[in-house]
Amino acid sequence: MRKTTFLIAIAGVALAAGCHNTPPPQSPTPQPTEAEVARSRQVQDSLEVVNRAAAAAAERDRQLEVANRARADSIERARVATQAAERKAADEAAEKNTELRKELGVMVHFEVAAARVLPDGGAALDRKVDILNANPTLRLRITGATDERGSDHYNLALGNRRASAVKQYLVGKGIDAARLDEMSSGETSPIDAGKDEPAWARNRRAEFSVVSGDMLLSMK
Repeated sequence: MRKTTFLIAIAGVALAAGCHNTPPPQSPTPQPTEAEVARSRQVQDSLEVVNRAAAAAAERDRQLEVANRARADSIERARVATQAAERKAADEAAEKNTELRKELGVMVHFEVAAARVLPDGGAALDRKVDILNANPTLRLRITGATDERGSDHYNLALGNRRASAVKQYLVGKGIDAARLDEMSSGETSPIDAGKDEPAWARNRRAEFSVVSGDMLLSMK
């Protein structure tokens, strides 16, 4: 009888404990109303519109930046190309200037005691005519010279005749005489100090120098 009463007591305690640990029933989660759902959807749609607009603006900015960069690169390439072309043209002009001045400076040689322009001298003078015609502001000085043989007076006069013969040849080709100065150095300015015929032949000459004027570089 005592044992039965004890078991009943334990069962009562366990039942009480079980009843104590059972969680209370939860209230049902409130559901949004149709109006609240509509407002939420409207807000979401508005956010999506804003995001799309921001993305489109960002893409336009990116494309504009790309276009600006491409335009700047194109301008820079054009600038570099222009500078390169200008440098090339300047170099070619300087080279052409040097060539033409060198051609103008080619000497004409003469036979002993003579002032007649020889065929090869005429060819050299014809090239000078082309340059002078293409550069009408140029003025030349023609200096006649001789070898060391003969008196100073004779050689000075012979140098003058040689310079005059060259001038008359150029004038005959249409060059204005006012653009051509002439003088004689006689035997005083040899280009070869030798004492033989080859040296004397080099010294029997007419020299040319530019007095004034611009080289227009119009020769082809």
